[in-house]
Amino acid sequence: MWRRVRRVPYVLAGLVIGVPAIAFAIGYLVWDVRSPQEVLAELDKTVVVEYADGTELMRVVPPDGDRTFTPYDRIPRKLVLATKITDRQSKEQIFESYVNIISFGRNTHGPAAAAQAYFGKQLADISWSEAAFLAGMLQAPYGHDPATVGPEQAARRWTYAADKLAERGYVSPADRSGMAYPQVLDPDETRAGRTSYSDYHIRQQVLTELETRGWPLERLRREGLTVRTTLDRDAQGRAERAVRDRLAGEPAELRAAVVSVRPRDGGVAAYAGGNWGVTDYAVTPRRPGSAFRPVVQLAEFRARADDPPVVTGPKIRQAAYDAGVPEFLDGARTLTAPDGVRIASSIAEGTYRLRPLDLAGVFATFASGGMRVAPHFVAELRRGDEVVWRQDTTPVPALPREAALPAGGVPGEYGTSDAWMAGASTSMATLVWVGGDEERPRADWKGVPLTGATLPSDIWREVMSPELSTR
Repeated sequence: MWRRVRRVPYVLAGLVIGVPAIAFAIGYLVWDVRSPQEVLAELDKTVVVEYADGTELMRVVPPDGDRTFTPYDRIPRKLVLATKITDRQSKEQIFESYVNIISFGRNTHGPAAAAQAYFGKQLADISWSEAAFLAGMLQAPYGHDPATVGPEQAARRWTYAADKLAERGYVSPADRSGMAYPQVLDPDETRAGRTSYSDYHIRQQVLTELETRGWPLERLRREGLTVRTTLDRDAQGRAERAVRDRLAGEPAELRAAVVSVRPRDGGVAAYAGGNWGVTDYAVTPRRPGSAFRPVVQLAEFRARADDPPVVTGPKIRQAAYDAGVPEFLDGARTLTAPDGVRIASSIAEGTYRLRPLDLAGVFATFASGGMRVAPHFVAELRRGDEVVWRQDTTPVPALPREAALPAGGVPGEYGTSDAWMAGASTSMATLVWVGGDEERPRADWKGVPLTGATLPSDIWREVMSPELSTR
């Protein structure tokens, strides 16, 4: 009996020690250590939106922060050494895991996102001084951000990291003496922390277009995709600059929109919906007035073959649809009376409202000799170097070539409340609208009534300047 009693503690000890040990051994054999890629794969990732040339336009950041995974061999040696010094990490795998998951502040995770947030640069382009700054941020990302604690405290932390680089021999004393505290951008000056109204309008157009094609934002984030747009960096810059500069000093109530479309493939090359608020004036319907005249001329051309050769409202509307005006928007038929059936004869006078984006597409169809491609913002989606989806840009014959030739530059207006300028070359169709939130007569600062030949023409010439110089 006593032998059995003595066995009880042994059994209990075995249960206390042995069972966890066995469980640990089983778990050790069965469970794998998850890589940072696996961890990040389950988290929403930042969606990068690019210009047509592959340079960064903006980032769509998840609510809980910016994440962009950077493989070890693409992390600059300046940055690797600086971070190893401040955090005493030496193994490459440990460093890669740590540096891509740790927060760098400003709603960012990983060095690539941080380089954009603090310096507006690609990771490969940062200097030793900037690398030391980022390495110093890791100890307390928000506690060392100059936007939070001031530049003095941030500079002291930077000095510590920079001095360590010299002490350990990673930079020479001469190089250290030449290092200066880097210029750190304010949060609202970087793509990671700023969304201007102009950027917001582009973002909404891009995401809406992708959603209609089966690529909602949740899917983009889950798969960590990069969006390559059709926007041309130079054309976009000219459009935003032309609106800003030409309306400077004009009545504050004036608004403007610019849309440029490439006739060959329908890609939107420039898009400025206005920087006055959330209203996107490039997709706000306005009365085109005499800017609608080319569509009426198309209907007249077609009517020559009719007996009798009469131009009617339905014929004008069909000509507009064929040229590229969408037949339906938000479930309602366009170019139609409010009852959805009747068409007033005043359609020939441009009294039915059109979106500037759609009218730009019409002029792109004219400029392409009657071949139509619907205007679009997205060229392709990529996962790394792999293209996972590409826009179909096959042109569709829409208009007789003879009728499509008179594209040219067409100033137009609806009274003096809405002024337009539209025109195209073989490679670019641009439409400019200038007006206001309310439909009423307007004038410039000199008191000159608003027409298509005034402010819109000036903006149009600036946007189209490279096209006009090659004619």
